[in-house]
Amino acid sequence: MLVQGSAGAVGNAAIQLAVRAGAHVITTISSDAKAQPARSAGTDEVVDYTLGNVAERVRTLAPKGIDIVVEVAPAANLATDLALVKSRGTVAIYANDGGNQLDLNVAAAIASNARLQWAMLPATGAAELRVAGNDLTDAVAARAFDVGLEHGLPLHHFSLDQAAEAHSAVESGAVGKVMLDVSEA
Repeated sequence: MLVQGSAGAVGNAAIQLAVRAGAHVITTISSDAKAQPARSAGTDEVVDYTLGNVAERVRTLAPKGIDIVVEVAPAANLATDLALVKSRGTVAIYANDGGNQLDLNVAAAIASNARLQWAMLPATGAAELRVAGNDLTDAVAARAFDVGLEHGLPLHHFSLDQAAEAHSAVESGAVGKVMLDVSEA
């Protein structure tokens, strides 16, 4: 499994749940600061995408290709995803970080024989949501899914009167999850 952009909450969850399922997990990061959280979440390999050809470097780690790609930035990464995903594999797209427009090379998409799976909770059926909820509950109960620094998702807490600082932390790319505590408001 390849998790493109592992420093956020979804990427972190994908790593932890894939590890629980027994997958070999490769993640992409943009800095050394983001490598340790990915490792704490359980990833097997990290690839810094700022250091050159991601497809080439991932291919050395997974010479037979990738079964599932978890994608945060399809506009930037789809060509790489299609070069790496196995035939009949899946590119699961859950966000549009980096742009709303997707430039799709139709020949490469056809040649990959991969499925592009758009992941949007409101469009997910009730039965699928129940299964996912049960799986998450089981993972939490088994202590295989959690948050916090030791699980690769540092939590940054701010009070309501620190909302501007919280916003700045998000804009500056804080690794982990920025939490705004409004319980005292």
